[in-house]
Amino acid sequence: MTLGNRIKNRREELGMTQIELAESAKLSQGHISKTESGSFIPKDSTLIVLAVALRLEPEELLGMKSNQIIKKEKKAS
Repeated sequence: MTLGNRIKNRREELGMTQIELAESAKLSQGHISKTESGSFIPKDSTLIVLAVALRLEPEELLGMKSNQIIKKEKKAS
Protein backbone atom coordinates (compact mmCIF):
# COMPACT_ATOMS: atom_id res chain seq x y z
CA MET A 1 0.00 0.00 0.00
CA THR A 2 1.34 3.43 -0.89
CA LEU A 3 1.66 6.40 1.43
CA GLY A 4 -1.13 8.14 -0.46
CA ASN A 5 -3.40 5.14 -0.02
CA ARG A 6 -2.67 4.99 3.72
CA ILE A 7 -3.49 8.69 4.10
CA LYS A 8 -6.70 8.40 2.10
CA ASN A 9 -7.84 5.21 3.86
CA ARG A 10 -7.20 6.65 7.31
CA ARG A 11 -8.86 9.94 6.41
CA GLU A 12 -11.94 8.06 5.24
CA GLU A 13 -11.90 5.84 8.38
CA LEU A 14 -12.10 9.04 10.41
CA GLY A 15 -14.91 10.37 8.23
CA MET A 16 -12.85 13.35 7.13
CA THR A 17 -12.91 15.14 3.81
CA GLN A 18 -9.69 16.30 2.16
CA ILE A 19 -10.63 19.84 3.15
CA GLU A 20 -11.07 18.86 6.80
CA LEU A 21 -7.73 17.06 6.83
CA ALA A 22 -6.07 20.02 5.13
CA GLU A 23 -7.49 22.42 7.74
CA SER A 24 -6.43 20.16 10.60
CA ALA A 25 -2.91 19.83 9.21
CA LYS A 26 -2.73 23.49 8.11
CA LEU A 27 -2.13 22.46 4.50
CA SER A 28 -4.01 23.14 1.29
CA GLN A 29 -6.61 20.74 -0.06
CA GLY A 30 -4.49 20.52 -3.22
CA HIS A 31 -1.53 19.37 -1.13
CA ILE A 32 -3.65 16.58 0.37
CA SER A 33 -5.02 15.62 -3.04
CA LYS A 34 -1.57 15.43 -4.64
CA THR A 35 -0.20 13.44 -1.70
CA GLU A 36 -3.08 10.95 -1.81
CA SER A 37 -2.70 10.50 -5.57
CA GLY A 38 1.03 9.88 -5.21
CA SER A 39 2.05 12.80 -7.41
CA PHE A 40 3.72 14.52 -4.44
CA ILE A 41 5.82 13.19 -1.56
CA PRO A 42 5.69 15.49 1.48
CA LYS A 43 8.67 16.50 3.60
CA ASP A 44 9.34 14.64 6.84
CA SER A 45 7.97 17.51 8.92
CA THR A 46 4.74 17.48 6.90
CA LEU A 47 4.41 13.72 7.38
CA ILE A 48 4.53 14.23 11.13
CA VAL A 49 1.82 16.90 10.93
CA LEU A 50 -0.32 14.57 8.79
CA ALA A 51 0.20 11.69 11.21
CA VAL A 52 -0.97 13.85 14.11
CA ALA A 53 -4.01 15.06 12.15
CA LEU A 54 -4.83 11.44 11.27
CA ARG A 55 -4.26 10.28 14.87
CA LEU A 56 -1.47 7.91 13.90
CA GLU A 57 2.14 7.44 14.87
CA PRO A 58 4.42 8.58 12.03
CA GLU A 59 5.66 4.99 11.67
CA GLU A 60 2.09 3.80 11.11
CA LEU A 61 1.59 6.42 8.43
CA LEU A 62 4.75 5.21 6.71
CA GLY A 63 3.52 1.61 6.86
CA MET A 64 6.04 0.43 9.41
CA LYS A 65 5.01 -1.83 12.23
CA SER A 66 6.53 -1.34 15.67
CA ASN A 67 8.37 -4.68 15.46
CA GLN A 68 10.08 -3.54 12.24
CA ILE A 69 11.36 -0.45 14.01
CA ILE A 70 12.68 -2.48 16.95
CA LYS A 71 14.52 -4.85 14.59
CA LYS A 72 16.17 -1.91 12.76
CA GLU A 73 17.23 -0.35 16.07
CA LYS A 74 18.78 -3.63 17.23
CA LYS A 75 20.75 -3.97 13.98
CA ALA A 76 22.11 -0.45 14.38
CA SER A 77 23.42 -1.21 17.90
